[in-house]
Amino acid sequence: MKSTTALLSVLAASASVVLAQSLGADEGRLYYTAPTSATTWTAGTNATVSWSNVCKDVNTGNLDIVLYIGTGAANGTEQVRVPNLSSIGTLNCLKSKSAIVSLPANLTTSNRYAIHVDTEPLQSYSSPFTIKGIDPPVTTTALPPTTTGPAATGSAGAGAGASTTAGNGAGSLKTLGASAAVLAATIGAFFF
Repeated sequence: MKSTTALLSVLAASASVVLAQSLGADEGRLYYTAPTSATTWTAGTNATVSWSNVCKDVNTGNLDIVLYIGTGAANGTEQVRVPNLSSIGTLNCLKSKSAIVSLPANLTTSNRYAIHVDTEPLQSYSSPFTIKGIDPPVTTTALPPTTTGPAATGSAGAGAGASTTAGNGAGSLKTLGASAAVLAATIGAFFF
């Protein structure tokens, strides 16, 4: 009977720890209800950040809300601070459960944005979400210029005609190769 009572006591204590952790009571980070992965904000407007829990007492005063973006590394999961942007707003997680942020108009469109607040003891990141803004520049690869080689003239049919190659720049090399063959044949005939 004692072992059953002791086992039930351990199970009850374990269940309360798991419940407290799942509610965020022991972690100290914010659990964002906005933005979420389904959120789309628009650059140049204001938006609302909200969370469902109260942070730890050590987080006194206003905390900066910083905008991060996922980079190409690790499928965009590596987050870096948006360059040249200090913060988009502040929050006081002991006094409120929401804050207004102001989004710059020059943000590019991406679904890899996240917000970050430097809460204690653990930092608070949101899920990745979308901001509609300036369309990112389209990367194009420039094609090499079309090269047209001069008409090669020579004897014995070597290099007869002009060599043109559109798009790959190799035409002048082909013409030079034919001219070099004519020159080598002429020099060879002269010395032998």
